[in-house]
Amino acid sequence: MTREAKTMTRRAKTRALGMKARRRGRRNRATSVPALLAFLCAFPSAATAQGTGSVSGRVVDRDTGAAVADVGVELGDFGVRATDAQGFFEFAEVPPGDWILTVRHLAYGTHRREIAVGSEARRLTIEIAREEIRLAPLLVEAPTRREEARRGAGRQLNRISREEIARYENTAVTLVELLTAQVPGVHITRSGVVGRPTCLEFRGARTGNFIRGLGSTDPGCNSPEVYLDGVLVTNPSTLYATLPIEMVESIEVVQPSEAGARFGTGSMWGALIIETRRPGVAPGERGGLRMLGPRRHDWSLEAAPHRTGRVFLGSAAGNALGLAAGVALASRCVGFRGTDRDAVVSDCDATTTMAAGVAAVGLPALGAALGARFAGETDRSRGTLGAALIGAVVTLVPGYALGIAGQRDDTGIAEEVGLVTLTLAVPLVATLTDRLFRAERER
Repeated sequence: MTREAKTMTRRAKTRALGMKARRRGRRNRATSVPALLAFLCAFPSAATAQGTGSVSGRVVDRDTGAAVADVGVELGDFGVRATDAQGFFEFAEVPPGDWILTVRHLAYGTHRREIAVGSEARRLTIEIAREEIRLAPLLVEAPTRREEARRGAGRQLNRISREEIARYENTAVTLVELLTAQVPGVHITRSGVVGRPTCLEFRGARTGNFIRGLGSTDPGCNSPEVYLDGVLVTNPSTLYATLPIEMVESIEVVQPSEAGARFGTGSMWGALIIETRRPGVAPGERGGLRMLGPRRHDWSLEAAPHRTGRVFLGSAAGNALGLAAGVALASRCVGFRGTDRDAVVSDCDATTTMAAGVAAVGLPALGAALGARFAGETDRSRGTLGAALIGAVVTLVPGYALGIAGQRDDTGIAEEVGLVTLTLAVPLVATLTDRLFRAERER
């Protein structure tokens, strides 16, 4: 090959290598542009991820140090997190800055604190203490006994109680002035003439007074009938002037429209029912002695009804022990000496015989009464011992009489009835009295 041909060949190779290098450079520039754009797009998010922090922590009780579950934890606009059973919570990707952390719980109240959040994770331990829960006041309205009595009567019921009367004691208020102040429709007329009494009338009676007084200078007084402790008072005006209000327990006022139906035509102008008391004596007592009669016990206040079966068994056990001891003591002196003599005789003197008889009746009665009382007592009440003793004694005496009479009878029917009376009827009566006659226990 000539020299010129070699030179042309080298130039062609150089030109081909230059074109190949230019193509490779353009290809590399095309490839680097998308990579650069992808890097520039990813840079802000990477920078942001590296600049946020997190807030986590645990909520515990200040006094005990125990974890508090179900606590609402709020951090700015990141929502609310509830603590788990171990008291933990967490907020992720929190931008740096100052944030208000709020903790809420029904038993612990609401607490707020400001925290600073950086690019690192922050862990908190929050101690909270229990707070009192203040509720709105609850108003309970219940009718009084007076209101219940008025509703139950189905008619107008005006009654001045001891508590209302007590407000006027130690004052110059008289009985008629008390009635005027407490009862609507009561009218008092003072004539101003010496010797003429004060007239007390109901508003409904004044119309009849006017009609009756036409053409007369003295129309009279249509005074209501007055019953003092159940007895009709013939001169009410004198009673108004002489009865101190300190002695009055209660006053019931019956209007003219109702008095006629209750007390007859003589009370067409109304009626006053006055109950007196002695100072220092509670209602229902007279002369320091409580009025006889069963005291009704409200069993709805008890936690459980009357334990009738238990009381009967306790009374029967006490009665059986008392019968065994009483009959053993009485049999040493007293006995039935057969059909030939047909009499109950004693081998002891009068005092010993009387003591034996008392033991025969008293021991089983006391055993039955005590057994019923101990078996039937509750936290609020217990049976009255006196009532149970009386009921047992009243049942024992005919039981012994039937037993003695049965020894004369060849059939023995009366003796069997007497035995049943002594063993079963006595505890049955003691159980009944324990249910009916109750006394409140001191607490």
